Amino acid sequence: MTLRIRPIYAFLTLTAFFFISAVLHAQVTATAPVTEAPEYNNRWDIFGGAQYSHFNPSPGRNIAANNLLGWNGTLTAYLRPLWGIEMGTRGLYGDMSVPANPYNVPASPRMSENLFLFGPTFRFIRRDNYAAGLHGLVGAAYGSFDKDFPQGVQPNTVGIYNNKLAFGAAVGAWGDYNLTTKLAVRVIADYMPTRYGYTQQNEFAGSVGIVYKFGAIRK
Repeated sequence: MTLRIRPIYAFLTLTAFFFISAVLHAQVTATAPVTEAPEYNNRWDIFGGAQYSHFNPSPGRNIAANNLLGWNGTLTAYLRPLWGIEMGTRGLYGDMSVPANPYNVPASPRMSENLFLFGPTFRFIRRDNYAAGLHGLVGAAYGSFDKDFPQGVQPNTVGIYNNKLAFGAAVGAWGDYNLTTKLAVRVIADYMPTRYGYTQQNEFAGSVGIVYKFGAIRK
């Protein structure tokens, strides 16, 4: 059990380290005049885009991992040009591969996963045409695995996780290409651990979409 939860502790420790580093950096530089490009003086940004992830819906080896497609939406409140607080939700949908069974479960039943995440984000690189940074988000994931199962048949009967509200997280990097001072194209790459069925799933995800920036940080 200890080995299974160790990556989560490492993730939380890394997030806390980056958060404290950003706060200290902001305090050290607060006394010096800093001129930010207009692209990075925004108080808010809203992101919406398409999401992909690679996920294994079973702890066993007889169920193959599957590809999920969906959407990703976030709202970020920047407290400084360097860092802010990000809140987001994600929806992912796809088919699973189930071997032949006596329970009339189809070979490719549908599944979905919704995540609700919150945490710090950092804009370490800020240039006129592009920006890049990191975020560390924690929250909850809800997996629905019984959409095409016959009534009364639980997913774990054929080795699939049962429906569950579980721990979810996303830690990764993102990059923006600025179209204007208010609009940018964003690409995100995340490691997304979840814990369905009391085991850890190591999910990897990517998103691409549009960011709209508005408001101003008052100094």
